[in-house]
Amino acid sequence: MSANKRKRRIFQRMLLVFSLTSLFTVGLLLFFISKYYTNIKVDAVLQETKAVSESQVVAVDRKEQALVGMTQEIYKNSDLMNDVQIAMTHDYADYIQKNIDNYYAKQGFYSVDLQSFLRSYFTYDDDVIAVQLVSADKEFTYTFPTNYSKWQPLFEKYGEQKLLQAVSRKENIFRLDSSIVFKQVVNDPSTLQPLGTVLMYTDEDFLADLIPKVKQASTFAVMNSNDERLYSNHLLPDITDANQEKGYRPGSGYLQTTEPQASGAFGQVIVPESQIGGIPVLQWTLFGVGVGLVLISITINFFISRRYSNRIQVIVDGMDQMEKGGLDAKLPVDEREDELTLISQSFNKMGDSLNDYIKQVYTLEIEEQKAQLKALQGQVEPHFLYNSLEAIRMNARLEGAKVTSNMIYHLSTLLRYTADNIEMVTLADEVGYVRQYLQFMELRYQQEVPFFLEVEEPLLEHPFLKFTLQPLVENFFKYARHDDRRTSLTFSAKRVGDVLEVRMRDDGKGITEQKMMQIKTDLGGEQQGRIGLVNVHRRIQLYFGEQYGLEITSIQNQGTEVVLRVPYTSDGRKNYVENAFSR
Repeated sequence: MSANKRKRRIFQRMLLVFSLTSLFTVGLLLFFISKYYTNIKVDAVLQETKAVSESQVVAVDRKEQALVGMTQEIYKNSDLMNDVQIAMTHDYADYIQKNIDNYYAKQGFYSVDLQSFLRSYFTYDDDVIAVQLVSADKEFTYTFPTNYSKWQPLFEKYGEQKLLQAVSRKENIFRLDSSIVFKQVVNDPSTLQPLGTVLMYTDEDFLADLIPKVKQASTFAVMNSNDERLYSNHLLPDITDANQEKGYRPGSGYLQTTEPQASGAFGQVIVPESQIGGIPVLQWTLFGVGVGLVLISITINFFISRRYSNRIQVIVDGMDQMEKGGLDAKLPVDEREDELTLISQSFNKMGDSLNDYIKQVYTLEIEEQKAQLKALQGQVEPHFLYNSLEAIRMNARLEGAKVTSNMIYHLSTLLRYTADNIEMVTLADEVGYVRQYLQFMELRYQQEVPFFLEVEEPLLEHPFLKFTLQPLVENFFKYARHDDRRTSLTFSAKRVGDVLEVRMRDDGKGITEQKMMQIKTDLGGEQQGRIGLVNVHRRIQLYFGEQYGLEITSIQNQGTEVVLRVPYTSDGRKNYVENAFSR
């Protein structure tokens, strides 16, 4: 049995497959969830950093727009434009002399001064270090510092000549040391030829101030139209086109590029993975949740599998017990109405049916053995008995005892029918035997019993179980016959579907309700060996099955009707007997 149990561990294999499937499914699901929320977190951080970078680019664009606005103010003011023309074509001494001459020529009224205009224009912009005006031939230079502390180190580091070289650059915005320089050409209004160039030096700190403290770890860079760096808060690594397409540079982090502004400047951001806060926590949380869900699922499946495995093992044990001969084995029926409960119920019903079948076969065999024994006993010198009865009958007739002689004749005929060891006869044979018995009893009681037979001719040849009608007639003489008047008997037979119904009716005394209850109780029981109705009922059921048998109805002082039901057949007696024993 232990070897069989080891082979029946199907639920353990199911549990293993389910566990692996659950682990794979949950792991795959958590992987996609982790990727999804990681992308959301990365996108959110990148959007924040992109907004900072865009603000830097906008700030650069506004500085350039401020320089353009200043040159437009110069064009609008003719006196100021005239002052710029003088400055671009004369040295500082001549410029001052020209201004003095113009002052006296206008009798002391002078509307604007280039130096005053430039100083006042950027007074409120702390990011501007200096404004420089350089003539087209670079011969004359005018510098107007607004922040001497930051301009002086820059001037001392590069000198005037190197600073003038910046005028030759093509870019309108470029970097010089720690300053961002904005360049704007000033043309002569009349000839449209360049008079000179205005250079605005700004401190890069105005871009650094736009970076929040929480974003300091990210790299923010501002580039000009030639991809030259204007500003970066950290060293800017080399970025390839492949990095740009993927939006990621291994070892550095996530990449983001803003759209260029009107000035041509654009921003680049590198966000290190350490700045994407919460991703490891999210991943570990999802991992923990996944492991917990898998463990819970495996635990629930384990208990369910074990419960069903135990129930199946009980069924297997019951089958083994029945296989070894324990036909009284019963399986517990669970309250849950599932397939295993149905199997248990079917198993129990099968056991009951098998017990009933074995009991029925065993009882039938016992009855057959008894019948055979009685038949053998009845066959012991039957001729001696018949010859003796015939001698007595003849002697009675010689002595003039005609009634006694007739009774002996009928008795001899009945004994011959009884001694015939045939189990199945025809309905005609059984009716003939009943007629002989009826005549014998009429002689005994000295009272005529009208007998009526209502059977179609073909049904008289129908196979019929021997000695099933005579006990009914015997009960009639014992309990139903009136002593003071004639009581009639009517036999009828008809086919009802696959059943042959044989009825015996009388108009005798009838049966009391109490006696009817007792008879029905006896018919529903399992008494064996009783002579009369119960014996006939049990014999029919043993031969043909529980659905056949005897049924009795009676009304006191009106009469009684007994109905015998047996299978109908169109085959002969031999097949009928064989079919009866195969049921």
